[in-house]
Amino acid sequence: MKPFFTLLIALFLFNLSNAQENYSYQGKEYSLIKTVDGELDLLYNIIDGEYRYFISRNENIEELINTKENGKYAEQYKTTLQTFTNDETISTQRVNLTLSSLQEFIITYNTLKDDDFVDPRKQISVNSRLGFFGGITNLVYTANPGNETAPLLGAEWEIYSDETLKRHSAFVQFRYVFESEEYKYSEAQISLNYRFKVINLNDFHFYVDTEFINLNFYNENYIIIDTENPLNNEEINRKDSELNFPISFGAGVAYKITPHGFLTFSYNDVVSLAEDTNGEFPIDFTLGYKFKM
Repeated sequence: MKPFFTLLIALFLFNLSNAQENYSYQGKEYSLIKTVDGELDLLYNIIDGEYRYFISRNENIEELINTKENGKYAEQYKTTLQTFTNDETISTQRVNLTLSSLQEFIITYNTLKDDDFVDPRKQISVNSRLGFFGGITNLVYTANPGNETAPLLGAEWEIYSDETLKRHSAFVQFRYVFESEEYKYSEAQISLNYRFKVINLNDFHFYVDTEFINLNFYNENYIIIDTENPLNNEEINRKDSELNFPISFGAGVAYKITPHGFLTFSYNDVVSLAEDTNGEFPIDFTLGYKFKM
């Protein structure tokens, strides 16, 4: 368990470090964040408590500076910007040495140079769907000594974008597993999940799900058996909650049956990287309907 979470942390730090790149400028190495990527790049970072801005084209990189001389700012950055953009008619007069103002200027220039340039500030249009489902499960991540199945009901709220990240979505799910006659265990669960659409057609989706974190509230009855005197067997009721990081995977399909609604079928929690099963084959199927809000 510990090595697994250590790996997750290492991957997170690796991805975080890769959000920055190393650049050489005047014989020094700087770790900079590229905030605009195009014909002309805008780079920045906070170095020694101070914002430092750079622009680059190919291998040519220059820092944007604004030193103060005789009580007046020299605004050298405007000259640098003009030099890098003199092939277009674009004024630097109103440009300030701030991230937002520099972004505006560089984006305007890149748009003039490239008709296919995409403004990185473009906001993602977020949509959501609400879904309801029911099904059965054999609760392989609990004791369930008789491998009994139990009914379940649930709901999920999914957020996604039709414009960008079309194959990706995130969703919060609530599900309640009812106590069965043979297995005196019930469970309410709230989980945070990620969905990737392997097939993403207008009327049909085939997707895989990953459950990252869940909070369980469970109620179970079990019997402590006295092997010497069965009359002394004791039935215990336990109610508790637990926070888990299962990193479990499932798959499903969605078929559009109305202009804004899909019929869904899912096979859930097929395998987990962080939780052990009770040794039984997982049975966790749900059938539902979700609609655009």
